[in-house]
Amino acid sequence: MSATAQALVCDLPVQQTNERPFADGPATEVQVGWGVVDVLDIDDINQQIEGDFIVSLSWVDPRLEGLEGCRFQRSRVWVPEVTLFNSFSLTARKTNLLDQVAIDDGGRVIYQQRYRGHISTYHPLQDFPFDKQTFAFRVGSVETSPDQMVLVPMPERTFLGRRLNIEGWRITGLETAAAIEPIPALNENRSIFTARLGAERVATYYVFKILLPMCLIVVMSWAVFWVPAHRYEFQIGLGATSMLTLIAFQLSMSTYLPRLGYFTIADQLIAWATVLVFLAIFNAVATGVLVNTGREASATRLDGLCRWIFPLLLVVGWSIAML
Repeated sequence: MSATAQALVCDLPVQQTNERPFADGPATEVQVGWGVVDVLDIDDINQQIEGDFIVSLSWVDPRLEGLEGCRFQRSRVWVPEVTLFNSFSLTARKTNLLDQVAIDDGGRVIYQQRYRGHISTYHPLQDFPFDKQTFAFRVGSVETSPDQMVLVPMPERTFLGRRLNIEGWRITGLETAAAIEPIPALNENRSIFTARLGAERVATYYVFKILLPMCLIVVMSWAVFWVPAHRYEFQIGLGATSMLTLIAFQLSMSTYLPRLGYFTIADQLIAWATVLVFLAIFNAVATGVLVNTGREASATRLDGLCRWIFPLLLVVGWSIAML
């Protein structure tokens, strides 16, 4: 008889209660599996990840021995009360199997549900766009203490999908762990299962879309050092043009950068590029002052010196920012 057909004639020998197996005994061990079917989006601004997940729970209930292959509504048997501690907006899928548990050999109960939606991630962005992130998903029980229920990882039901649709990221792995941790909001300890999804941002897009054009604008401002010192009006005009171009470029690229309350690596690179363009304009003004006071030779030497100093400043400044 197939499992489906058998499930139609299965019935519980006794009415189950809300008490866990061996209620007066040691803590019930509940295995937790976290499957990542797909990652659809990582939102840096709202600090959340959108994906397709499968959550699996498994535990042994001796009261259900001999019912292998049966399925029951979740409300008819004891099921551990666990929840995702991250803020989330998930929708359950596979509605034909909602709130059902499957019975395996030895009274082992398996509950599995598929979800799709958003989960808060709280990932720092100081190293954007060269950052590596770990997105943690924490599962635990608000009501049940560790002396009643302990969560442990279930490797056989923890997996990553073979093909993930996420653009701009490289998923590097999925790790799980469980531990007894203090919960400040409860002022108590709880058994917490944590799944950590590792990801590395693909920075190539930002390098060619933002950093390379910005670098070219900065290099354009260095043309003032090659204009004859007595043409200081042209130097100032060229420097001002470079600054306006850089500002316009920053405004056009603002939609590609996360708006945060702190500086990222990208912000530091942009800020240093802006300072160098401003200093190029300042050099042009200084050249004009020297020429007008009869020190054109000094102005020429200053321009020659800046031809080497400014590229060095760009390299050093950007290198420090990316350390």
